[in-house]
Amino acid sequence: MPLKKAIQYGSLSARCHVMRSRLIIPKTLEQLAASRGIGELVNTLSVTPYGAFISEVSAKGVHQGLSEAFVYQRDKIIHTLQKRHQEIFKLFFNTKYTLLDKKIAAAVSTNPEEIIYRVDKIYIGLLKKSMYTISPSERSQLKKIVGSYFDLLNLYNLVKSRLLHRLTIEETLAYMLPFTEKFNLSELAGLCHVPNLQQLSSAIEPTLNEKFDSYETFHKALYRYHKQYLLSVWNGYPFSIAIPFSLLRLIEMEVSDIRAITE
Repeated sequence: MPLKKAIQYGSLSARCHVMRSRLIIPKTLEQLAASRGIGELVNTLSVTPYGAFISEVSAKGVHQGLSEAFVYQRDKIIHTLQKRHQEIFKLFFNTKYTLLDKKIAAAVSTNPEEIIYRVDKIYIGLLKKSMYTISPSERSQLKKIVGSYFDLLNLYNLVKSRLLHRLTIEETLAYMLPFTEKFNLSELAGLCHVPNLQQLSSAIEPTLNEKFDSYETFHKALYRYHKQYLLSVWNGYPFSIAIPFSLLRLIEMEVSDIRAITE
């Protein structure tokens, strides 16, 4: 089996390691964050893999370039995969963006929670089904990555819905995605009773292994929690479909960081 995997994923794994080495280092992100204008930001990005995709020195030009760069990197990886594996990547890195449009449209309906719940349930069902086309060991790695991503989204939604907008527990739980790693739906229901951010920090510190005392540090704690799962698949024997998946997610997060800096 190891030899079969080496033949199947060897070239792709090597390419992924090269692409990972080109991710923007923290020092460059600090330079981007310290930019005094769009021109300076674009100049710093010009020496990164995103530079070739930015054709206009404006916020719009940066956002468009980032989108084009991500699609290029995504398609570069996906087209080398077997069709049964491509479905997983397309569901996670393509379809999830179209779901957002459906959720926005549902917001003006008379029963948005029910519609959003149905959209999410169908999507999660397809995602889980697609994972059964890969080996158990690789499926386990992917489930941890995807589950930690949905943990992140669910906890974001919990804070936004309960602590900021004061929605009811039932309304809050309607927005929870039924695919988790450490925070299952019953635990999330319990966390809905937490009255403030400080007590939420105490409740989930054993899982996150760190505290937070503001919305900014809360976001950073969740970011690091998810990232540890992404990086874990790069250790040990390297031939796994989880490596290109992790890489694309790391690129996706990097693009999100640059978008935030641009704004």
